[in-house]
Amino acid sequence: MKKNLKNAALALGLALLAALPATLKAAEHNYYVTVDGRPTLTSGTYAGLGNPNSGRLTLLYAHWNDDTPSSNHFHGIGVYSLTGPVDAPIVADTNGNNRLPETYTGQAPLTLKPGSGAFAGKLVSGENGEHYSDLSLYSIHDLAAAATLNPTSPQGYMYNSNAGYKNTPMTGLNLALEIVSISPGLNLGQAGLNQSGDRLAIGGEASWPFEPVFWTAENAAPGNYSASLRLVDQANVFGSSGTFHVDFAVVPEPASVGMALIAGLGFVVATYRWRRG
Repeated sequence: MKKNLKNAALALGLALLAALPATLKAAEHNYYVTVDGRPTLTSGTYAGLGNPNSGRLTLLYAHWNDDTPSSNHFHGIGVYSLTGPVDAPIVADTNGNNRLPETYTGQAPLTLKPGSGAFAGKLVSGENGEHYSDLSLYSIHDLAAAATLNPTSPQGYMYNSNAGYKNTPMTGLNLALEIVSISPGLNLGQAGLNQSGDRLAIGGEASWPFEPVFWTAENAAPGNYSASLRLVDQANVFGSSGTFHVDFAVVPEPASVGMALIAGLGFVVATYRWRRG
C-alpha cells in the first residue's frame, strides 16, 4: 500500500511539474536582453559615478555553473564604459569585453554550417555544439517566475546575480539588431542585410526568443568574418546598447582540404620530375 502511495505521489509530482508554465521551468539559455537599471556604478575605479548604461539596452551572456549554481552570473557584452581620469571620465560606446566568443576564452570564431529551409545553399550560424553558437535572444524577465519560486535554484541565482539587470520593465520596447559594420560576404537575416545602419526587426518581449541568423554564400572564401552590432529600440523608449562584435569562420570542407593537398603533392612531384629531367 505504501509503495502504491509513493508511486502515486511521484506520478502526481511529475504531472504538476509538466503542467507548470514555461516561465516557472525556465531553461538555461545563453543570451538575455535587459535594460540596465543602475543609476550609478557600484564597483571598480569609477564607483559612485553615473552609470553610462543606465536606461540602455544591454546584451547579457549567462555563465551557468552546474557544479556551483550560486556562482551563476552575467557578463555584459558591448556595454558603454568609462575611461580616463576619475575626475574627468570619457564615455566609450563599448568596453573591453565586447566580442563573441569572449576573447578571454581563446575560443575560435563560430563555425558557419550548411543551412536548410530558407537558408538552403548557404553557410549559416546556429547551435552547433560550440560555446556561444546558439545566438537566440531571451528576456531577462523569463527567469523571474522560477527565481521567485526558488531563489536558490540555478535560475534564481542567475536572475539575482545583479539587481540592476532585472528591475526595469521593458514595456513599449521595439527591439532591433543594428549593423554597425560587417565583413564583405557576411549577411544578417533572410533579407541579407549587409550595410551599416541596416536593422533586423525583432519586436517586443512577446516576440522572443528570437534567433538572428548570419550567413555567407555556400562557396564563400574560407576565413574569418565579423559583424559589429548594437541593440536598438525602434520605439525610442530605451537607449541603444554599446557596440559588440560576433566572429564567424568559414572552414573548408575536409574533402576540399584533401583535394588541395593532393593537388599540391602532384605539383611537387611534377616539379621534381621536371628538374630531374
